[in-house]
Amino acid sequence: MLLASAIVLLFSCKKDPIDTDASAKLEFTTDTLQFDTVFTTVGSTTQNFRVHNKNKKAVVISSIKLVGGEKSPFRINVDGVSGTSFTDIEIPGRDSIFIFVEVTIDQSSGVLPFIINDSIVFITNTNVQDVNLVAWGQDAHFFNGAVLCDMTWTNDKPYVIYNSVLVDSGCTLTINQGVQVYTHSNAGLFVDGTLIVNGTVDDPVVFQGDRLESFFDDLPGQWFGIFLLRGSTNSVIDHAIIKNAFFGVSAGSFSDPDLNAFTLANMPDVKIKRTRIQNMSFSGIFGFLANIEVENTLVYNCVQHSVHLAFGGIYDFTHVTMVNLGATGVDHSESTLEMGNFAESAQGHFSADLNATFTNCIVNGSLDEELVYDNDNIAQFNFLFENCLLTTELDVGAQMDYVSILKNKNPLFYNSNEDNYHIQSNSVCRDFGKLTFIFEDLDDIPRDIKPDLGAYEYTP
Repeated sequence: MLLASAIVLLFSCKKDPIDTDASAKLEFTTDTLQFDTVFTTVGSTTQNFRVHNKNKKAVVISSIKLVGGEKSPFRINVDGVSGTSFTDIEIPGRDSIFIFVEVTIDQSSGVLPFIINDSIVFITNTNVQDVNLVAWGQDAHFFNGAVLCDMTWTNDKPYVIYNSVLVDSGCTLTINQGVQVYTHSNAGLFVDGTLIVNGTVDDPVVFQGDRLESFFDDLPGQWFGIFLLRGSTNSVIDHAIIKNAFFGVSAGSFSDPDLNAFTLANMPDVKIKRTRIQNMSFSGIFGFLANIEVENTLVYNCVQHSVHLAFGGIYDFTHVTMVNLGATGVDHSESTLEMGNFAESAQGHFSADLNATFTNCIVNGSLDEELVYDNDNIAQFNFLFENCLLTTELDVGAQMDYVSILKNKNPLFYNSNEDNYHIQSNSVCRDFGKLTFIFEDLDDIPRDIKPDLGAYEYTP
């Protein structure tokens, strides 16, 4: 019995034989590890690749080395251990190890955009193999919890926001055409004063999160959004793309938890023109006792509502496409458009008059009901739809004044799967609009005397 135990112990302690032949090479899941644009000093996500030993016997990697060493912007971790150089790493037969890689780019690295290169070299049984590391770096203007006053952002390099920024009361932030604004997680742009966004159809101003890997291209909730606080006045957002936040444009809330402080006197006002608002965790446009004018704007794929007009206010929407069909990270279960004239807090129930007009608009989605009315029958609840397409099961004629409504019709978007919300040639939205003083669409295409519904005029 003692002899048998000794034999078992002997075999249990015996290591796999090591293959020292030069033919025993490593295999890698990639020969080049690429990082998309990484802002200087921000860092990146961690990427990884696997090193395979597909031989029957174990192999020993005599050296794994990050060529750039301690001065490299890349950092590596070999199977759980950080460093720049490793020796005698054994991989059992038909097994593998992970290599994890991160990168941080120095602001002084040179003219932007620039490419950062390094490599990891593996030496095994006299074989020299490597995996290339490539990152595209970009310098930027950085704002960390700043209070801004009378500033103009120009399109020389991107703007990156950390810990939110505030446009102070009585001050104006002007953002010129082509500017790219990247906002870090849990940060936003807050406006006590005035925000002026001067994009163009060819060079819009783009607001998005600061994660530029393709995984984040259309993922909601990456940053807070743009918030026009109570007392903010005369803001204009023209030719912008606002995407992947909690809120697109939120006007009127977040300045005071006491609803007694919300009055018509401190009602923020903003005009949104020729803008795309997409992929929000909550609402694309949120009004809370605010004055909002919107024209030639597309708002789509928001987890809650494309447009939520809560707690009263004054609203005017003309040639606006509001649509929720669901997408990556967007579980469409609430109405595309919701309107209300009351709010509740710890202080009690508060009512505020609602006055909203919708002209030549599309309200569409994948639900049977894309309209919700929150009316407490205390404050006024006035709204008018003129020449609109609405996805609703409500008795429209009995519940609102209207001129001409298309109910539960397919607007025939060109290709909503690819976020193309232009209408097709046989759409019921063609020539159904009423003539207004808005003579061009979201693409700056002229509208004719019988304008089409929504943000886009049909073009062959």
